[in-house]
Formats: sequence, structure tokens, C-alpha cells
Amino acid sequence: MQEFPSTDAKDRWGIITDTALQEPVTITKHGRPTLVITSAREYEELQRIKYEALKSAVSEGFEQLDRGEVSSRSMDEIKAEARKAVKKSS
Repeated sequence: MQEFPSTDAKDRWGIITDTALQEPVTITKHGRPTLVITSAREYEELQRIKYEALKSAVSEGFEQLDRGEVSSRSMDEIKAEARKAVKKSS
């Protein structure tokens, strides 16, 4: 993944967008990543993966309820598990 400092983004926007069509581009501010620019196609794929992971987690939760199982996990824990699942699938 290529990185560009935010101070160069305006002057190099054409290069940044051309690169982002091939691979995600990180924009940094004071040396720290602040933005990632990617193609619409890649974004849609990431959204699909996220949706599928969340759908799976919710479905699993309903199946547990149907079996009479009760979970003591908080919503934060469930969200964290869904995020891990998304990372594994990408």
C-alpha cells in the first residue's frame, strides 16, 4: 500500500486516484495514517464482507436463542468478534 502525506494530496491527486484504482492508498498526517482511499469496487467488496459477517453473527445469535442458550456477551464483545471475522475473511 502506497502512502502519501496529506500536504501532497492536492498536488498529486491524479496519481493518488490512479493508484487507488489498483490498490488502497494511505494518506498520512504528521506521519500517521488518517485516510485510506480505495476504488469503489474494493469498497463495495469490503461492505459485502462486513455485511455477511454481521449477518452470520446475528443468525448465530438467533440460533442460540432458539436452542434456549443465553449469552452473557456484551454488544461490544459481539461487535469485536464480527470485526475479527471481517479481518480474517479479507
